[in-house]
Amino acid sequence: MSRMLTAFLLLALLLGAPLAAAVDARDADVIDTTQTLTDDTTYADGFTVTNGATFTVEANLSLGEGAIIRVDEGAALNLKHANLTGSEIEAYMAFSGGASTVALPVAGLTGSATVRLMMSSTLTGSESLTISASTGENVTDPSGNEVSLQVDLGDGMDTLTLDVTHNHPFPFGPKVVEVVDASANMLRHEAWNLEGTDLVLTWGDAAFSIDVQGTLLIEDSMVRGADLRCAGTCNIDRSTMEGSAPIIAEDGSSLSIRSSIILGSRTDEDVVAVDDASLVYEDSTGTGGWTDAWIRRLSGRTVTTNMPGALVSGSDLGYKGTKSPNAFAETMGDEVGVDLGSSEMTRIVEWLTGDGVYGKEDGTMTVTATTGWGTFTTTVPAVWAPKSVVNLELPMIEVVAIEVEERTATVNESLGVMLTVRNSGAADAASPVLECTVDGEAADTSPSYIQLSTYGGLAAGSEMDIPLTWRMGSDGAHVLSCGIIDLSGTPLEAVEDLVTGDTGVTGAEVSWTYAEEVEETPMVTIVIALFVFLLGVAGIARVAAARTNEDEANENENVEGEKTYLEEVTDQGAEADTEHAVSDDDDESDAEEEGTESDAEPSDVAPWQEVTDEGTEADTEHAVSDDDDESDVEEEGPESDAEPSDVAPWDEV
Repeated sequence: MSRMLTAFLLLALLLGAPLAAAVDARDADVIDTTQTLTDDTTYADGFTVTNGATFTVEANLSLGEGAIIRVDEGAALNLKHANLTGSEIEAYMAFSGGASTVALPVAGLTGSATVRLMMSSTLTGSESLTISASTGENVTDPSGNEVSLQVDLGDGMDTLTLDVTHNHPFPFGPKVVEVVDASANMLRHEAWNLEGTDLVLTWGDAAFSIDVQGTLLIEDSMVRGADLRCAGTCNIDRSTMEGSAPIIAEDGSSLSIRSSIILGSRTDEDVVAVDDASLVYEDSTGTGGWTDAWIRRLSGRTVTTNMPGALVSGSDLGYKGTKSPNAFAETMGDEVGVDLGSSEMTRIVEWLTGDGVYGKEDGTMTVTATTGWGTFTTTVPAVWAPKSVVNLELPMIEVVAIEVEERTATVNESLGVMLTVRNSGAADAASPVLECTVDGEAADTSPSYIQLSTYGGLAAGSEMDIPLTWRMGSDGAHVLSCGIIDLSGTPLEAVEDLVTGDTGVTGAEVSWTYAEEVEETPMVTIVIALFVFLLGVAGIARVAAARTNEDEANENENVEGEKTYLEEVTDQGAEADTEHAVSDDDDESDAEEEGTESDAEPSDVAPWQEVTDEGTEADTEHAVSDDDDESDVEEEGPESDAEPSDVAPWDEV
C-alpha cells in the first residue's frame, strides 16, 4: 500500500512539473495578476504588466539587449528600492569645451602603471588632444580608438588627475578608463562613474526600453540605460536615472520628477514634454552643460489659413526665438496651409537650460496676400500647438442698393443711377472693382468699371454712395444689375465667397422709349411752318400779277387821251408822266412795304380801280389819286388785317 502511494505521488509530481514551468515562464513575460518580486531576476526579453495588475519590484533586474518592458493601460509597475540595468550600455564622458579634468581613484595601485582610455570615436591626430597626468607624464596628438599613458604611482596614491586639452568641434571622450599597475592589479571606471570638471556624460543607444500606457512609479531606485516613454502617468521620486534620458512624456500624459538625478542623455535634453503633456520638475538635478533639464516640443508645426497662395511666416519662433521660417500656403488634403516645423528647433516652445534658466517662445505668425484689391496682412501670437489656424482678415464687398433717377427714360440718353456699396468685412479694401450688366451683358454705364480706389477705397464696416449714368441703345423694359467683377484667374478666386456676398444686385425696372414716341410737337411745328411758307409764296405771286395789270391799264389811258386833247394832253401828259414815274417808284417801294406789313390780308383798293374814261381831267386826278391811293393803302393795310376787301380787283375795270 505504501509503495502504491509513493508511486502515485511521484506521478503527480512528474505531471505537475511542466505546468509549474509554464507558470514560471508566463510570469516572466506577462504579469496579469498583482504580485511583488523581491528576488534579483534577469529578463532577457522584458515583460508586460497587463489586465489591471500591479507589479511591484523590490530587487535588482537585469534586462537583455533590446528588451522591452510594457505597462498596459490600467496596469501599474512600481519600482521600490530597485535597480533596472541593461546589458550592453553605450555611454561616454564627453570633454566639454577645450579643457577638462578627470579624477581617477587609484587607491591600492603602486609603481609603474598604464592608463588606458577607450574613446567614443576614432582619433586622427587632428584633434590637438593632449593628456597630462598629475605625476608629470603626458601624451600628445594620439590616434586610434584607445589612448595609453604610462605613469609612475610610486608607493601609491588615492587619486590620479588627468588634465585634458583639445581643439575638436564635436563631442568625444572616454567610454571606459582602466588603470593597471605592474602587478596586474586593475581598476575599471565606466563612463557614468567618472568624475572631474567640464565633463558631460553622453549616452548612445538605449540598452532596453520602457513603454508606459498605464502607471509607472519609481521610488528610491536607479534605472540605467533605459529608453523611457510615458503615455500614461509616471512619477519619479528620489531616484537616479543614468543613461535613461531623454525621458519622453507623450501628448496628454503626466510626468513628475521630484528630488531626483538625471545623468547622461542621448540628446541635448534630459526630459521632453510633447505638446500638452503635464510636466512637474522639482528639486532635481540634470545632466547639465549644454544639455537642457527639460524642453517642451511640439509634435509638428502646421499653420492653416483661408487664403491659398498667401505667404505664411513666423517670427521669433522656436528655441530661444532664433527661427523665422516662411512658406507659401498650398493645398494640404482638405485644407490650405504650410508646414513650419521641419526643424526641431522651430518646434521647441519652452525650456529649462542646464544652468536652470527658464525660457519660452514669444513669437508671431503672419499671413500676407497681395491681390488686385490691395495687400492684406494678419498677424497673431504663435500658439503652442502642433496645428494652428491663422485666417487672413479680408473685406466683404457688397452692392446693397441701386437707385435709378426715373422709371422712364429715353433711348440713347443718360439716366442717373446711385449705387450703395458696403464693406462688412474685417479689412479695408483699397481697390475693388464693380461692374454693371443688363440681361447678362455689359451695361453702357459711365464709368464702365467702378473702381473704388477712385473714391479712396472702402474701410471695414463702412459704406458709400457712388453716382453713375446709364444709357440704353434699345427700347423696352430693362433692369440694371451691379456687383463685383468676375474674380476668375485672380488670387481672390479661391476666396470669392469670403470677399463678396452677392452675385449682382438689381435696381428697379426702367421703361426705355424712343424720343418721337414721347414728343410729337416738333413734327406738328414743322408742318405748320411749311403751310405758312406756301401761303407766303402764293401771296407774292398774286401781288406781282396785279402790278402787271396796272401797268397795262396806264398805257391804254395814255393812248386814248392823245387822240382827243392833243396839246393839253401833251403838256399835262408830260407832267403826268413825270408824276407817274415818281408814283411808280413810290408804288414799288410802297408795295414792298405793303407786302411786308399786310401779309395776313390784301388791301381793299387795287391799283387798277381808278381807271376811267374822263379824258385829261381824269389823267390829272389820276396822277394825284395815285399818290393818295398809295398813301391810303399804307394806312389801310394795318387796319384791314382782320377783314378782306369786298371788291375784287377786277370788279372796277
